[in-house]
Amino acid sequence: MKRFLKLTGEEQSRSTPRKRGELNISESQITRIYAALGNPYRRKIVDLLKTRGRLGFKELHEGLGISVGALYHHLEMLEGVVGQDSDKKYVLTDQGRSAVNALSVSEEKITSSTSQTLPSETRLGWISNEMLFGRSLFDYLSKDPFRSFPLAVLIVILGGWLSLQTNLEPILMFYVNPTSAVNKAWFILLFPLGWLGTFAFAETLSVGLFHRKGAELSLLNGTAFAMLPLLIVPCILYISRSVGLSLSSELGVLTFLPILIQAWIICLLSASISISKGLRMEKTAVISLGIMYVNILAVILALQPLVF
Repeated sequence: MKRFLKLTGEEQSRSTPRKRGELNISESQITRIYAALGNPYRRKIVDLLKTRGRLGFKELHEGLGISVGALYHHLEMLEGVVGQDSDKKYVLTDQGRSAVNALSVSEEKITSSTSQTLPSETRLGWISNEMLFGRSLFDYLSKDPFRSFPLAVLIVILGGWLSLQTNLEPILMFYVNPTSAVNKAWFILLFPLGWLGTFAFAETLSVGLFHRKGAELSLLNGTAFAMLPLLIVPCILYISRSVGLSLSSELGVLTFLPILIQAWIICLLSASISISKGLRMEKTAVISLGIMYVNILAVILALQPLVF
């Protein structure tokens, strides 16, 4: 009897760790996996890898039929569930395979779990979020970047024309009062150059810091739309001068309003990079802030005497 109790105790002590080892993830990780697998594209990625074992990025891209940035985003959201082997092929991790097998969730179960774990967003909150980041707009633009390109060009042309009409000098994402040595005709070109410069910095930092290549046209278009708030100040000045209205606070319009506009541009640019390159917002914020620092240095340099 004692021997039986001893064996039973040993079996229980061995069986308990074995059960825990089969799914060595916390409850919070299970919740995160539920939420991640609630997206049909991520479910398809997991199903493809579960069925075929290992796939390259190109094979996944062709299998899902989505943009490069969207695929990067979904793969990043599956961090811990999907990984890469020594050949850079995507595979299910041991933890991911155990989680998927143990959870055995259907689409209905995933949806209900996601709705329970994620708080519902009010209409006002959704509108505010869209105004600040414009993710739905950038998501729409990324689906057909060739169709969106003419609109981006129109924005840039409008920016150059307003710069010429209001006698404001665009430096990347800032406007400054020009010196007398500046040829005003160059203002039409400075805004497009600022657009291309901002795109070039965003692309370089995306590749250099996070190794995200592709979707260049989508990012180029998104950069133009992210710069739309920059036209607010010249629009105000142009309309006021056209109707003969003298702005007593014109100095304030040119000084304080741009501060708020720059913060808005950073948010929009971060969302544009996030959608185009499939990066999380905390990573794209680093890129946007890096661009802003470069912009500030360019403005300081442009304000120095004899620059032009």
